[in-house]
Amino acid sequence: MVTTPFPAVGAADRPRAARRTSLKLLYGVGSVAYGVKDNGFQVLLLLFYNQALGLDARLAGLAIMAALLVDALVDPMIGYWSDRLRSPWGRRHPFMYAAAVPVALSYLLLFSPPGGLGQTRLFLYLLAVSVAVRVLISFYEIPNSALVAELTDGYDERTAFLSVRYFFGWMGGLTMSVLAFSVFLRADAAHPSAQLDIAGYGRYGVAAAAIMFASMLASSLGTHAAVRPLEGRAGRTRAGRSVFAEVWSTVGSRSAVTSLLAGTAMMLATALSFALGAYFYIYAYGLSPGQISALVSSSFVSAALALVVTPWLAGRYDKRRAAALVAVLLLVLLPAPLALSLAGLLPTAASGRLLPVLFVHGAVLTTFLIAVPILLSSMLADVVEEAELRTGRRDEGVVFALNTFAQKCASGLGVFGSTAILAVARFPAQAQVGAVPADTITRLSVAFIAAVALLYALSLACIVFYPISREQHARHVRLLSERRAAAGEGAG
Repeated sequence: MVTTPFPAVGAADRPRAARRTSLKLLYGVGSVAYGVKDNGFQVLLLLFYNQALGLDARLAGLAIMAALLVDALVDPMIGYWSDRLRSPWGRRHPFMYAAAVPVALSYLLLFSPPGGLGQTRLFLYLLAVSVAVRVLISFYEIPNSALVAELTDGYDERTAFLSVRYFFGWMGGLTMSVLAFSVFLRADAAHPSAQLDIAGYGRYGVAAAAIMFASMLASSLGTHAAVRPLEGRAGRTRAGRSVFAEVWSTVGSRSAVTSLLAGTAMMLATALSFALGAYFYIYAYGLSPGQISALVSSSFVSAALALVVTPWLAGRYDKRRAAALVAVLLLVLLPAPLALSLAGLLPTAASGRLLPVLFVHGAVLTTFLIAVPILLSSMLADVVEEAELRTGRRDEGVVFALNTFAQKCASGLGVFGSTAILAVARFPAQAQVGAVPADTITRLSVAFIAAVALLYALSLACIVFYPISREQHARHVRLLSERRAAAGEGAG
């Protein structure tokens, strides 16, 4: 039986199934904003600044990496503050409301830089605006994602909530990716190479910013009714301890560290595939923007499949076994087309068979690419009760700051790593389709395959050492219930 220590609504009884489903949808829709942002950073940002604006790939990667280092300090602090905030709107919603407009404006500026900037000033602009986007989205994403551990402590229900959340995140990112290549970056007489159309990226930025704002506001308003003041056990600070000592006492366990490392390695491999995917589609396979949009659209099917497949896997096995299985599948699936291409076994674009092969491969691959962060996030959510047993504090914000930081590590390191791979391959800036030497494409393919194989092996090793099983989580929940009963606390 799933217990809910912090009831999602004011009624004493468990909400009806319809109300629960509605709450999952309202919780999940907020991740559209993060999906749009993450997809933009992974797929378009390097392409825009390197190919369209001509910024040296190494400078672009350095700017994005430096912005990530700022996140390393900011994210745990945001989680810590949101755990300890006391307001009539609860701990999370004041942050969520305050972030909506600044996030949208900063993302708009990211894809609308002033004209005429040289290499140095363009680098500084990218650095400053990337920092702004990353920090501001943290003020929304960390409190919003942390709500799942307040809404339910159910082992399987958390996976269901997070499946909906990741479904919306992927749908938001995929929709904007399809629109980018099919609407905003379309080849014409003035721009025969659509990926070099600077104005098209600006139009994309306007649309993306509007969608991000709408999703953040909708989720904030939709989950507001779930706010309920927490009892004294939430976010208590021990006198004489520093903020970082408090944070480490919550997340320094084997379960937190292994789930964090597994998620970072797994999502970094995914980020590399997104950052370099456009290069392979355009320069290795010779696909048009319309064909790329058709391939990206296969992921809409994947998002729907992952919404069903992920809870099924977690229910049939436990989360760590399901995550390990998916990691093995991805280790084989992700580099398969490039490996076949290097071996001369992949059909060419001219044959007419390449697009169907890539479509089917992409649909299957992306289903598991979506499933694995859901499972790893649900594993991380189960750290909340384990940490509460040790510390006496309910620190969902700190725990989910880890998850947000892992995702942004993957995004930033993915772009930075892709610039390193491009440098190793000696890939030219502002390259024209058909003009890139074959040996350059080969070097790029080999370096990419080696990198993702190493990352998936590392992730699998971390998953094996994650200690919380279904039975252990049930024991943690039971012990906490007994502790609260002994202390005279009610269910909420």
